[in-house]
Amino acid sequence: MIVEVSREEYKRHFSTDPHIFINDGFIANVENKCDRVVRLMKDDESSIGLILGIKDGVAKSPFSAPFGGFHYSHEYLFYNIVHDFISDLKDYIASQGLKAVQITLPPDLYQINMNAKLVNAFIRLGFTMENPDITHWADLKNFDGTWTKNMVTQNCRKAVKHGLTWSLVTDMESKKEAYEVILQNREQLGRKIYMTFDDLLGMEHIVPVDFFLVRESNGNGIGAGIFYRGHEKIVIGIFLGDDMEKRNLGTMNFLYKNLYEYYKEMGFSFLDLGISGLAGEPNAGLVRFKELHNCIASLRHTLSWTP
Repeated sequence: MIVEVSREEYKRHFSTDPHIFINDGFIANVENKCDRVVRLMKDDESSIGLILGIKDGVAKSPFSAPFGGFHYSHEYLFYNIVHDFISDLKDYIASQGLKAVQITLPPDLYQINMNAKLVNAFIRLGFTMENPDITHWADLKNFDGTWTKNMVTQNCRKAVKHGLTWSLVTDMESKKEAYEVILQNREQLGRKIYMTFDDLLGMEHIVPVDFFLVRESNGNGIGAGIFYRGHEKIVIGIFLGDDMEKRNLGTMNFLYKNLYEYYKEMGFSFLDLGISGLAGEPNAGLVRFKELHNCIASLRHTLSWTP
């Protein structure tokens, strides 16, 4: 049977996190976006757990992040432990009178073995799978400066020829400028941005947040990236964008090149560049763009169940 436990009890069993978005500090930072947070474990099995945010009668993981999912003692849990937890989760959701439960798992980059077992168990137990999102990541370990297509190198040369510069920015004014570049890009694309600049500054108390700017020779910012360093091997790209009216300068190619080199030099193994579409519908141009930059595609699964 699944039971609710205190924050302290849950943390005692799960002292490490598969990724930042189910980290205790991150959960505390966003818990005001739901009615209440519950931490769940089995009363006779402490090797797997789940944090859910409940709002309007629906239990979600995540409730304010790209993905959520489970804590576990190690990736090689017996399949029956995974299956039984999800089966008992259905009983818990029904017994609490909740309308539904929805869980978005991390991409395989974070937990390929657990994902295989979880997705299989979810489907066998009657969960519904939404159209999986295509997500992309870069292998920095094997990056040697060679690109899938030579046009990336050509566009980087074009950027340098036009006087573009790239830098990590640390002062408040430049961080704000980076955010504004991305905000303008989202507005041009008709897409919402779900974090304010103050939200990002708040995240700096939980995880290192890196802000990058690509500037023209006159100092004007025309490209930006914001990343979390919340994992031993993986850097997570939260926002990237450019001034679309000046895209022909090779801004994004130049940004990607420098990001890869920067994080590889820091010793990271992978760069998580997020989903390439919206609500399961791929953005064909973005998929192609990331693959030109040596990215590897995998799926991010969202599964739900209604009593």
